[in-house]
Amino acid sequence: MLDRELRYQMPFERLAKLGRTASRKAFSGSWWRFWLLIVLYFVLLAVLITLDRNGRLEQTTGIPSWAWMSFLVIFVLCGFVWVRRHGQRQMKSRVDFDGTVSLRQDQDGLRFATPQIEYYIKWGGISQMMTAHDGVVISHGSLFFLVPDHAFADRSERDAFVRDVYRRLNDAARERSETLMRPLLDAATSTTRT
Repeated sequence: MLDRELRYQMPFERLAKLGRTASRKAFSGSWWRFWLLIVLYFVLLAVLITLDRNGRLEQTTGIPSWAWMSFLVIFVLCGFVWVRRHGQRQMKSRVDFDGTVSLRQDQDGLRFATPQIEYYIKWGGISQMMTAHDGVVISHGSLFFLVPDHAFADRSERDAFVRDVYRRLNDAARERSETLMRPLLDAATSTTRT
C-alpha cells in the first residue's frame, strides 16, 4: 500500500520526553561517555580530597593541592570537548550537512529541501524570524533554518525577502520577531527611500 494518510495529535510533554529518550538511544555512545566523565570526575575528586587530608598529597608529590584541582578541572573540560566532538562526528556521519539547500517561497509558505529531506513551513507555522551575522533565521518551535546572505543575489533581494516574510507572520510571531528584526527592516526601508 503506497498511499497512506494518518491523523494524530502529539502533546508537547510527550514530544519533550521523546526528544530526551530518542537522543539517548540514537547517540548512546556520547551519552555513555558523558556520564562516564561525570562519574570519573567525582571519583577523582574524592581521591584528591582523601589524599589531601593534612597535606599528604602535597608532601608526597611536592605539587600543591590547588594544582591538582586545576588539573582535575582541565581534565574534565577537555573531556567535555572530547564528548561534544564525538557527538558531532556521530551526527555528521548520519546526515549530509554540506548538501545544497533549496528554498522555495510560494503563496502558502516556505519549503526548505535537500536531496534527502524537505520541510514545508506554512506562514502560520513560522514562530519567529531573526537575524544572524551571516543571514536570516526562520524558526518553527525548536527548528531553525538559516538562509545565508550569500544565497541572495544582493542585499536588496535579501531585504525584500525579509520584508515579505515578516509581513506574512502572524501577530504573535511578528511580536516575538519585532526587536530582532526592526534594525534590518528599518535599514531596508531607509535604503528603499534613498
